Amino acid sequence: FAAQLTSLVAEGTFDAFPALRISLIESGFAWLPAFLWRFDKGWRGLRREIPWTRRLPSEYVRDHVRVSLQPVDGPPDAGALERVVDQLGSEQMLMFSSDYPHRHSAEALAAVPAGLNSSLRSRLLSDNAREHYRL
Repeated sequence: FAAQLTSLVAEGTFDAFPALRISLIESGFAWLPAFLWRFDKGWRGLRREIPWTRRLPSEYVRDHVRVSLQPVDGPPDAGALERVVDQLGSEQMLMFSSDYPHRHSAEALAAVPAGLNSSLRSRLLSDNAREHYRL
């Protein structure tokens, strides 16, 4: 996923197709904060090599990419998950997914940690997907 995301940004895909939206399914999400930090850092030093990317890579990813919650590779408690979302720099990046047909629990919503703040919970369960898929 990291290699494909790097390619999409570095090759100027989102500048060429500004309405394009990408969904990363079954990729996990806990790797994204460190990936985006490193990608931005590398881009700052090498941006003359790819002058068609006019913004930080993390800005392209936050604007065009959404990531499914399942499989949950992030922290199991709500407070720690909120810190990961804070490190992502956007409450809009994660979308609920049940991981169907794999059954991890009898309750589909068990994938969402209890105790999330109401704004993040609403975004995660519905709002982010509605906005991303333009529903």
